[in-house]
Amino acid sequence: MTFAARETFESWRNVSGGMRVGDTTLNKLQISGTWTANAWSNPGFRLHAQVFRTNGERLTSRVGDLQTVSNIEALSTDRLFEAWAEQSFGKPTQGGVAVRVGLIDLNSDFDSIEPAALFIDSSHGIAPDLSKSGRNGPSIFPVSSAAVRLTWTPTEDWTVRGGVFDGVPGDPQHPKAFAAVRLSSEDGALGIAEVDHKLGKDAQVSLGAWRYTTASATLDGAIRSHDSGVFGYVEGPVPRLEGWSGWVRAGWGNRDVQVVSGYVGGGVVRKGLVAGRSDDRLGFAVSRAAIAPAAQRLQGLRAAETTWEATYQVKVADWIAVQPDVQYLVHPSGRAGLPNVLVVGLRVVLTAGYPKKAPATEQADPTVPPDNPAEAPPT
Repeated sequence: MTFAARETFESWRNVSGGMRVGDTTLNKLQISGTWTANAWSNPGFRLHAQVFRTNGERLTSRVGDLQTVSNIEALSTDRLFEAWAEQSFGKPTQGGVAVRVGLIDLNSDFDSIEPAALFIDSSHGIAPDLSKSGRNGPSIFPVSSAAVRLTWTPTEDWTVRGGVFDGVPGDPQHPKAFAAVRLSSEDGALGIAEVDHKLGKDAQVSLGAWRYTTASATLDGAIRSHDSGVFGYVEGPVPRLEGWSGWVRAGWGNRDVQVVSGYVGGGVVRKGLVAGRSDDRLGFAVSRAAIAPAAQRLQGLRAAETTWEATYQVKVADWIAVQPDVQYLVHPSGRAGLPNVLVVGLRVVLTAGYPKKAPATEQADPTVPPDNPAEAPPT
């Protein structure tokens, strides 16, 4: 049995632009645990649960953005976010298969880019062409849904994932419910698949596609259409820049249904830039959310919202990290007349883990080992 706790504090100031200038404080407490059935001589079986508490402050109400400056912003609530069982069959990297059933965070396996995890802007965690889809978003923070996920690892270089998720996570009528599973034929399902291919050490190319089974009204209300999309990304060491890693990602959604019809983003990260600070990380990133032509025409919006981010994470100790962050937003929400935004913030992360450490510098849940041993972080 392994446990981990993670407390994230953030203090932000909207320096200029957006809806209104001022300060906002955010926090998120996350507790998780995973049990592996070693005592039953079945190490391929796992039970996992995760709960969190958020304080409900809304930075977006000051900034007026579409992509969400902070990836921990949510309504004030206590929530059971994950609760699943998993069984693995065969040997990983030799045709092994893992089946997971329960409340599942889609973003733990799909559209998840390792170097992008350093950044605080939500689009670098999961891009808005996918995160803004559906009637209540996909099964991601802060609301998850019942799902079945399958992972196949035929070799160390290839991983294939597929999942079927409830089409409407939680209960939109009770957004603060601790746990809500409401399966309905009217809600339909979200199907998603992704293929990852290792290009070499720390380098990977990935392609994915998703589709909702229930049709939604188009932005102009004329017809109903199925929300769907594709995405792809490349991540790894940056050529000719020793010590730098980076990524580029692009995705497209149904422009007739979604306000965000496309996305392109990327960034670079440098670890150990300062002598004697080998675990500190410096990063620069940009994210551009393209707004659908129908939304531009009907709502008078601009073509896109673009966010530039610079951040520096300081490892104070294994269990504490401090991260100043600056973001500049061009055309927030695409709204004409809304001034560009300059926002500055400071994130502080405190962690604890048992029986193994939970590094404050890592975003992934340390209690859940990877399906593919080739993806395992160094010990």
